[in-house]
Amino acid sequence: MSKLHYRTCHLCETMCGIEVEYEGEQILAIRGDKNDVLSKGNICPKATGLQDIHNCPDRLRKPLKRVRKNPAEKSHDDDWVEVEWDEALDYAAGELARIQNQHGMDSVASYAGRSTAHNMGALLATQPMRDILGSRNIYTGSTVDQMPHNFVWYQMFGHQFLCTIPDINRTDYYLMLGTNPKISNGAQMATGANTYKKLNEIRARGGKCVLLDPRRTESAQYMDEHHFIKPHTDALFLIGVIKTIFAKGLDKAGRMEGHVKGWGHVKQAVQDFELDDISRETGIAKDDIERIAVEFASAKTAVCYGRTGISMVNFAGLTQWLMQVLNIITGNMDEVGGMTFPQPAIDSLDLSRSSWDRYRSRVSGRPEFSDEFPLVVLGEEILTPGEGQIRALLGFCGNMVLSMADGNHSEKALNALEFYVAVDMYRNETTRFADIILPPCGPFEKSHYDYFYHLYDTINWAKFSPKLFDTPESKWTDWEIFTELLGRFATKRAKNPIKKALISLAHKFVRYFISPELVTDLGLRFGRYGKGLNPFNKDGLTLKKLKENPHGIYLGEHSYTFPEGLRTEDKKIDLAPRVIVDDLPRLKAQFIEGGAARERANSEFDLKIISRLTNRTLGWMHHSRRLIKGKNPCELLIHPDDARARGIEADCLVKVTSNAGQIEIPVLISEDMMPGVVCMPSHWGHNRENTQQSIANGNPGVSMNDLTDVTVFDELTGNAIVNGVPVKVEAIARGADSDERHADESVEEFVA
Repeated sequence: MSKLHYRTCHLCETMCGIEVEYEGEQILAIRGDKNDVLSKGNICPKATGLQDIHNCPDRLRKPLKRVRKNPAEKSHDDDWVEVEWDEALDYAAGELARIQNQHGMDSVASYAGRSTAHNMGALLATQPMRDILGSRNIYTGSTVDQMPHNFVWYQMFGHQFLCTIPDINRTDYYLMLGTNPKISNGAQMATGANTYKKLNEIRARGGKCVLLDPRRTESAQYMDEHHFIKPHTDALFLIGVIKTIFAKGLDKAGRMEGHVKGWGHVKQAVQDFELDDISRETGIAKDDIERIAVEFASAKTAVCYGRTGISMVNFAGLTQWLMQVLNIITGNMDEVGGMTFPQPAIDSLDLSRSSWDRYRSRVSGRPEFSDEFPLVVLGEEILTPGEGQIRALLGFCGNMVLSMADGNHSEKALNALEFYVAVDMYRNETTRFADIILPPCGPFEKSHYDYFYHLYDTINWAKFSPKLFDTPESKWTDWEIFTELLGRFATKRAKNPIKKALISLAHKFVRYFISPELVTDLGLRFGRYGKGLNPFNKDGLTLKKLKENPHGIYLGEHSYTFPEGLRTEDKKIDLAPRVIVDDLPRLKAQFIEGGAARERANSEFDLKIISRLTNRTLGWMHHSRRLIKGKNPCELLIHPDDARARGIEADCLVKVTSNAGQIEIPVLISEDMMPGVVCMPSHWGHNRENTQQSIANGNPGVSMNDLTDVTVFDELTGNAIVNGVPVKVEAIARGADSDERHADESVEEFVA
């Protein structure tokens, strides 16, 4: 007889509740949990694909070791053999220790992909891993998509994870840039796959929603207005809005009066930009810029919100800063209906560090931010000989060959490593360069609590998901893998016998007494809603209480947190951080003083390409047959005028060329594109050799990051530039495949 299991879908920051129907170890169905405190039955297609990941024949169940044909170098002809866990962990730990002892601490780097934040065990192990490695060479996927957010939060509020979350449930005016919540389901705004309903609710209560994007996205139908905007110019648009608000005397600090410094500096800085120039460069009419400014500042409550679309471009740091400036100077920071700050059950801010420019990278001198270097410099740190050269890598939860700018450059760097340990369930485009792959168990074989993504909550709530299945692989969660690997590594690296013995003792203590569940229980007990050690506090939150409430516990709406919650030394918001304001002349030189015009005049690349998400996979569920069956969504969207000018017809195959490379892709002619801009999905390109992922390889698509350039990045933050890359497009064949689309691409909602 079938049973029901309730948990949080961990695949993205939306955190939908799911109901899993199962019998024995077989999953029968996955549906939305109607009683979930956040999502209330809403899910997106990705959640249904978890069933396929659980059963996937390509998912590794035991460690996989590379056997080189030539000991001096890797080859795609090398053999792979399964080995037992003891052998695999000793081999990985021994080689990492050998390389550090021979070449110094910085010779071993770590890379954490974006999925680390979706994984309780990996996330809890990340800081201990960094401390034990002792290397300055720390890299994450954050510097591909969202580091400008963190950089600005640190500079303005004092901590990189003091996340501003739009109060979508109570706002009256919603201005969105570079985000498509209908498809992402509310990135950095956890609503439970029902964001479009929230947008409709804003309009139903008399509010207004405005979207700026180079593509008329799936979210546009839920907006009152959509405006095309040229890539890289969002910062200019925001300057125009801010300047108008100052000029009309509509600026006000509201509740933050007396807690903001730098007001006059910002007011003075935007005077260097004229609205006529801003209108010309953004493509947005001057009257519209002024009208939006007045509407925003005059609304009872308003919020300006943007996500990765404005982080993966040039001037991303400036754009994120100006977005916060707009919210602050209209009295909408830490305010109902404006930008708010969650109060999660476990306050994880003190578990991470925030810093800027304490030291610099070896080759190009890029500053560290919060202990890490931007991923754009990893390749040069591997490929450039000399003292401090990276020779080994510990990588987990990421596929940088497809997700990082210039996948070919990433391949070259990974292939040059002396040793590479990958913690991953698959031999994919990145881990195929590993010397050993350590596979964690599947998603239903481990427990889950969202340590990180509760920082993105639109309401305060908590939920714990126990593991569903106990299998032979269940022992090896991410936490257990890192506990064993790092304990053995530290022991082998130590040269002093007494130190070896002490490390071995500490390792045994962690192994037997510390677990993610224990850490979670302590975090809940001593958090803001916890019972502490008081046995008479029946209402206090504990892990036991969460287990007794499988649909989650509602903890209230967001409330005021500033100025007490600020992490700046003087408990003031820094409206004009010097390092950010100093980047404004670069923006002015590019657009106002003719830099962009000169680039266009001297370039053969007359279009700009941007990325898009797809409803079924968001780019990382390509191992699920039900999610990738049907027509591959890898199509290049192009405006009819741009297609006509290049002799491109419907269903053509086109060649897209950039300064870094070229791809071939079917085309779809669409009025939804801004003239001069083309668009394709990201994270495809499963056509590389020596992978073990038959389902993904069966519908490979092409990789947009074969076009992006690793040497071009946002100068302020070091974030990779993935959107707005200059390209040219040429027709090369007629009658490209025109199979029907997957039905899920047009489904309004997925509810039980």
